[in-house]
Amino acid sequence: MSSTDGEIVQGSREFKLLLAGLVITLFLSALDNTIVATAMPTIVGDLGGFKRYTWATTAYVVASTISTLVLGKLSDLYGRRKVYLITIVAFLATSALCGLAQTMNQLIAFRTLQGLGGGGIWSLTFAVVGDVVPPRDRGRYFGLFTSVFAVASLAGPLLGGLIVGSLSWRWIFYVNLPIGAVAIFMVLRTLHLPAVVRKVKLDVMGALLVSAFIVTFMIALEIGSDAGWTSPWVLGLFVLAAVFLVGFAQQELRFEEPVTPPRLFRNSIVRTSLLFGFLTGSVMMTVGLFYALYLQNVRLLSPQRSGILTVPMMVGMTVASTLTGRYISRSGHYRRTALIGLPLAAGGQLIGGLVMLRSSSTSTIALWLLSSSLLIVGAGMGMTFPTASISIQNSADPRDLGIATSTGNFFRNLGSAIGLAVFGSIFNAIVRSNLNAKLPASAQGGDVFSVIRTPKKVRALPDDVRDAVTGSIAAGASRVVLISVGIALLTVVVAWFLKEEPLRTTNARE
Repeated sequence: MSSTDGEIVQGSREFKLLLAGLVITLFLSALDNTIVATAMPTIVGDLGGFKRYTWATTAYVVASTISTLVLGKLSDLYGRRKVYLITIVAFLATSALCGLAQTMNQLIAFRTLQGLGGGGIWSLTFAVVGDVVPPRDRGRYFGLFTSVFAVASLAGPLLGGLIVGSLSWRWIFYVNLPIGAVAIFMVLRTLHLPAVVRKVKLDVMGALLVSAFIVTFMIALEIGSDAGWTSPWVLGLFVLAAVFLVGFAQQELRFEEPVTPPRLFRNSIVRTSLLFGFLTGSVMMTVGLFYALYLQNVRLLSPQRSGILTVPMMVGMTVASTLTGRYISRSGHYRRTALIGLPLAAGGQLIGGLVMLRSSSTSTIALWLLSSSLLIVGAGMGMTFPTASISIQNSADPRDLGIATSTGNFFRNLGSAIGLAVFGSIFNAIVRSNLNAKLPASAQGGDVFSVIRTPKKVRALPDDVRDAVTGSIAAGASRVVLISVGIALLTVVVAWFLKEEPLRTTNARE
């Protein structure tokens, strides 16, 4: 069957070329976060602006969260192919601008623009698959995309260190251009969806209100973990975010074609799937951050060795997501994989948290036990990730495919942001309390966190100070991981109530 009428036969050369283009595009978007994080110390050293260190990442996350919703809706209204290609081009153009930045403020501004493209790529890639692949067959491709995310998370630090060390930090952005150009060629040649344009008025006010909500809410989360949740500035931002959210909800109820149609939330399967994605997002961020923090700041390992010990998590996620996707496509069941995967992930986190509690243990066996727990966590999460996306796309109205997919990704991102802020606040409180109790008198005074430095500098501290620092971080990291076990088990309960409908055998267009 030819692509000229918008149809692509699975397994055909044309379909494989399209799939390759989608994978490359998704890989670039996923890689961007991890590779930039590796290069940020070098970037700050070159451009200055250390006080704005985290904003290069925060700006990208905020912008990508906004674009996840807005571009998903635009693709429903004005055609997936057009919006998807524009999004890729925008991502590449702003990548070039990031590489040309001469000041930290310029980099933050360009990273904001880049985030608009990066967030859209993630959601629209899944929506494009929904346009050409029936829900019954999507599991294998969603599993593949989860593997792409895992590989990007692993490759980012390695490629970032290689590029910064041998070329320049600017090339972590420039490298997107030739690879992205190949992806555009593949998508342009193979994706020929009909240009369906709905003659409706664009919900500009709704887009502005939801954008204002996301910006104020995310900034409040960003500064709340440092300034304190009772800070007048933080409370004021949360109140302002609530006002924008109420205004957005009212706008969506009365507008003919809103950004996020209320009919989505009247679907019980969509509602449960959104809550499911929200909780899994918060758990995933906890695992990724606090395991690395423990390995480098308690066991005082180099970033390279720490990365090697976390490889099993990515391996487990890659293998499990691929096999799970194939199982879903073959059997048509997506709920049971989550009911198995989530307890598995919780068990791995429990083992990891208990190992962290024994901060005095410096044996190699303890390190490998921790690494093995990450393999279990990765396998469990890999079995879980396809569930929310497949259930949402299968039950939502086909005309809402783009915004339904985007809303699912939005809730997962929101869960990650809130989980990171809440768990970070708990971690800081535990570390501060332990440092105040354990630091010798000679090291007391001022900000107790000032004694926490790079692993190399922590290793050089006096024995009593070093023990206080590593013990306090171990206490905070272990308790946060153990708390996240409870969140994972709560997600099992949500998955239990997720109604499983037979997967459709027709794609969204049909």
